[in-house]
Amino acid sequence: MRAVVPPEMDGQSVRQAVERLAEGVPRWAVRQALREKQARLDGVRVGGEARVCAGQELRVYFPKEALSPRAPGEIDVVYEDAHVLLVAKPQGLPAQDEGDPARGDTALTRARVHISRSGGKTDHVLLCHRLDVQTGGLLLLAKDEAAYEAALRAFEARAVRKRYQCLVKGCPALARATLRAYLRKDEELSRVSVTDAPKPGAREIVTAYEVMEAGEERSRLAVDLITGRTHQIRAHLAHIGHPVLGDDKYGDRALNRRLGLRRQQLWSWLMTFDIPDQSDALAYLNGRVFEAPCPF
Repeated sequence: MRAVVPPEMDGQSVRQAVERLAEGVPRWAVRQALREKQARLDGVRVGGEARVCAGQELRVYFPKEALSPRAPGEIDVVYEDAHVLLVAKPQGLPAQDEGDPARGDTALTRARVHISRSGGKTDHVLLCHRLDVQTGGLLLLAKDEAAYEAALRAFEARAVRKRYQCLVKGCPALARATLRAYLRKDEELSRVSVTDAPKPGAREIVTAYEVMEAGEERSRLAVDLITGRTHQIRAHLAHIGHPVLGDDKYGDRALNRRLGLRRQQLWSWLMTFDIPDQSDALAYLNGRVFEAPCPF
């Protein structure tokens, strides 16, 4: 984006100016660009809290995937019935716009368009869980309140389990392991830190992995989240020295550049339903296993 700061924006922060001038750009892309200091005032790199002056040239470099044209409602449907919709979210697409879930090109808005085009009602279509913007794969949505509440209970009880595939730097010494550590979230920096010992504000995390393909430079892992915390897989694997490839936040940026990887190699691959309570709204899915083949 390239713009000249108008007089009415004089003295505003770069963040405020970008949010007003970058109409149509998803909010996650604005946040990411400012967090990574991809804004320039008269050619000088600045952060989101810098102040603008009328007449200055403001340039912002957004992630390419935020600017790619996409057909409204274009979503890969894995399974659908009267109560739920299971889709394969592409990498680079946010699950929803955190500022306004009804806006922007997101998995949620695409799902609603898909349902609407099929003649269905979209008043109660909700996400049952989240995936990071750069993490692709299986994403479950509910079409009614009963299915939504049942899905939340099932995820909490681990009656719905997600399995991930990822490519990581190097290869763990153990072919399979269950890792335990503590994760603390920094809201201001939009990142987390992992420690082996408990610390104030940190929550326990448990991550299980199995090596699917071993390699000297990179390996493929199957990962199970025993707990589900923000950025858990990425941060926990980086903590043990095997960061997810393509992840610049917690990983090896130089290696990612050398390998030409601009997206994190992390994919929600399998979803298994184990809901034995026949009175549950989603009991009819008991025993079902759904797959979204990993694209890398």
